[in-house]
Amino acid sequence: MHRESISHLSRGILILSLRLGYSKKGYTSGEIGQAWIEQFNKKTRAKANGRRRLLLVDGHNSHYTCKFLEYARSHQIEVIGYLSHSTHVYQGLDVVIFGPMKHNWGLARDEWERKGHTVDKTNFLAVYAKAHTKTLTPKNIKSAFHATGVIPFNPNVITWQMMAPSLTMTTSVICTIPVQQSSPI
Repeated sequence: MHRESISHLSRGILILSLRLGYSKKGYTSGEIGQAWIEQFNKKTRAKANGRRRLLLVDGHNSHYTCKFLEYARSHQIEVIGYLSHSTHVYQGLDVVIFGPMKHNWGLARDEWERKGHTVDKTNFLAVYAKAHTKTLTPKNIKSAFHATGVIPFNPNVITWQMMAPSLTMTTSVICTIPVQQSSPI
């Protein structure tokens, strides 16, 4: 299920240990979530130096299995989930990272295709890695935590207006309710 890889960049050598998980159906599962939190623990416990760690997660069910939460508790990882329909305001990836990632992915893909190649399953990660490396910089990651009021903690970053329901209607009425039946049932 997982594979270690090493990445070399032109500005010197960067050794990057990656863990890739997948499921046959293509969806994240509780098993992948469990493997992920174990990696999170392995990569953060030394820096935590015995202190508790905070893990902010979205509402995906892979973050809320009993095994995931029990593992977190036993390894001093506090799991806090974002409220439903709020990641556009609270989640640093949504607020800061995904826009530049989409832009950088487009640049990397276009560059690849200008060379006469097509992006497919065999080369997707190689092409995506360029956008990922350009976007997920320490500066951008710190900016994401700052913009969402996580570090430094600032609850005033999120306003009530930001959490208000959308005023834009995305559906239209195509029939009236109740619908009259054409014959007795």
